[in-house]
This record gives sequence, structure tokens and C-alpha cells, in this order.
Amino acid sequence: MPGAAAGGVTARVGDGGAVGSPARTQTRSERAVLQVVTGLLETEGYEAVRIRDVAARAHVSTRTIYESFGNRDEMIVTALQQWMQENVKDPVNAIEPVPGEPIDDGLMRLFRQIFEPWERHPRLLMAVDIARRGPGGERLVTFGRHAFQPAIHKVLKDTDPEYARDVSEILYHVVVGLLGQFRDRDLPITSLLPVIERAVRRLTESRAARPAGSSGGHG
Repeated sequence: MPGAAAGGVTARVGDGGAVGSPARTQTRSERAVLQVVTGLLETEGYEAVRIRDVAARAHVSTRTIYESFGNRDEMIVTALQQWMQENVKDPVNAIEPVPGEPIDDGLMRLFRQIFEPWERHPRLLMAVDIARRGPGGERLVTFGRHAFQPAIHKVLKDTDPEYARDVSEILYHVVVGLLGQFRDRDLPITSLLPVIERAVRRLTESRAARPAGSSGGHG
């Protein structure tokens, strides 16, 4: 099996390495498995993902799945992390501040980029919220922070560090709280971004008239 390290220790997909980067190149079978898992999460939901069914659809053995991913939870987390890398983190990392853009507009441009893929794929967002609270879910939490907070700091890079840190932390917890309400079906997916926008406007209203590169105190 590809990925077996010296001494018989299996190097599994997603083990080690930088956040969001598999420790080794995926095999064709592993890519097929992750594609099937993502498809099942989107069309049938989290509980529909079963190793035997995934193996049959991906035309691999269940042994291959266990050797590559270890268990069902890690398989799902790896599939979600890969989807987030390609559809959320990479596009967000490509965003650059616009000279003279007010920071509230800059933050909302960022959040629209983050949430537009989720609005198109709400079941995957539901799966992320379920998986992040389960075994191996700390990988998704860490990945989300690495995708989310540096992007906010990029928008706020010309504000004072304490303000940038506070805004980043507050908005992170706003988003986590909204995900819980979405999971519990208290809020539809299309209501998340308007709530975030209200939070952004309130947090930045004392600075909204200033471009991101302007200096000054808290208000």
C-alpha cells in the first residue's frame, strides 16, 4: 500500500505537514475516495457516509481506506479539509487589500468570498460543523483559524495590533456561533452573511470613514 513508512508504520493522508497540506501526495485511489465522500456529504448528508459504501463507489477495498485514513472520521475530515482548501482557503488567500478601501468594505469583501461557496454547498457546511465537534475535528478547527484570522489581519494590517486582534477574535466567535444556529436549523444559510455584515459594521463604525491605511485611535 502506498504511504507505508519504514518499520511498517502507515503514513496516512493528512498526517503531519503544514496545516491544510497532506503529508504526502495522494494516490489515485485516495483521490477517488475523497471525491466520493465529498459527493455523499453534499447529496445525502453526514450520516450517509459509510466506509463500505464509499469503497464500492470508489472501486477500492475497505482495507485501502483503513490504511489510508485510519477510520471513518479521519476520512471525512480529510475530504472536508481538502474541499475547504480548494474552495475557501486558496481563494481567500488570493484576496489583496484595495488601496483606500474602508475596512468594513474590505472585511465584507473577504466574508463574501468565504461564504459564497458555503451558500452554494450548504450540506458541506453542515458536515464541517458536525465533523469539527467529533474525533479528529480539531484539524478542521485549526485549519479554519489558519484560513480565517490571517485573512482578517491582512485587511486590518494598517490598524493598531490590539484593535486588529480584538476584531479578528470577535468575528471568529460570531461565525462559530452562527454555524451552531445553522446546524440547529435556527438560521438558513442565506441569513449568515447579513448577520456577519451587521457585526462588521458595528465593530468598525468608528473607523468606517477611514481607509484601511489611515492611522488613528479607536475612535
